[in-house]
Amino acid sequence: MIVVGGLLLVAGVVVAVVFGGDAAGGWLLPVGLIAAGLGMLLAGAMAAVRRRVPVLAAVRAHRAAPVGSPLRRARAVPGMIAATARGRNPVLPRYQLLLWLIAVCYVVSPIDFIPDFLPLLGIGDDIGVGAWLLTSLYAESGNYLAAQQRSEVEAE
Repeated sequence: MIVVGGLLLVAGVVVAVVFGGDAAGGWLLPVGLIAAGLGMLLAGAMAAVRRRVPVLAAVRAHRAAPVGSPLRRARAVPGMIAATARGRNPVLPRYQLLLWLIAVCYVVSPIDFIPDFLPLLGIGDDIGVGAWLLTSLYAESGNYLAAQQRSEVEAE
C-alpha cells in the first residue's frame, strides 16, 4: 500500500510539472493523484505501525539481550552453526543456515545480478549481501550466547 501510494504521489507530481495542470482533467488529475498518494502513504504507514508494535513487544519479551564481545561472538559462530545444523539451537531456524550459505555463494561467485563492470553498482550488491551476512551472523551469535548463558543459569 505504501509503494502504491508513493507511485501515485510521484505520478501526480510528474503530471503537475510536465503538463502544468493542462492534462486531461485540468488541474484535477494531478491534485487527485497527489491526494490519493498521500492518503495511501498515510494509511500504509499507520497500518505498518499498528501491526508492528505488538510484534516488537513479543520479540523483546522472547529474546534476552544479546551478550558477548565481538571477539566472543565471532568465536561462537562455528558452534552456533553446528548446533543449528544438528537441531539443538531452538532460537535459530534451520532455513537461516541456507540463507547464509546462499549469501556466501553469492559473494564468492563471479556471477551477479548486477555485473561487476558497472561502476559502483556492480560491487554494491556484493557489499550489501556481505553486510547483511555479517550483521546477521553477529546478531544471531549474540542471541546464541544469551541462550547458552540462560541455559547455564537454569541448570544451576
